[in-house]
Amino acid sequence: MRRSKKGWPPIVKVGYSRQKAKKGLHPSGRKEVVIRRPKDLEKLDPRTQVARIAHTVGERKRVLILDQAKKLNITIVNPSPKKAPEPEVVTEPTHEETSAEKQEPAETSDKEEEENSKSETSEAGEQQQ
Repeated sequence: MRRSKKGWPPIVKVGYSRQKAKKGLHPSGRKEVVIRRPKDLEKLDPRTQVARIAHTVGERKRVLILDQAKKLNITIVNPSPKKAPEPEVVTEPTHEETSAEKQEPAETSDKEEEENSKSETSEAGEQQQ
């Protein structure tokens, strides 16, 4: 590792850190402030600070904070809702529906096979003449 071989992580050396003016800032260049309630947004300066909603804030309060931030023109770093969207529920057909569906295709396939065999024999007869 001290020989800086390929495949090892880089060693911390002089000049490895960020500039002092940029330390602790969000990549946008503004300071992050943790928000826990909508009232906290009133203390922010939209030009120099961005808001991060605390992870303990629930869905109802999160929506209130987002609305308030939109009114005050404040940027929220993590605006997405906490819950993932629920998957759609697919209803399974009843036993009666499934048994009826199974019978119908079988009957149609028998009819189709008969029609196909008749058409093949008629085509073969036409080709011989």
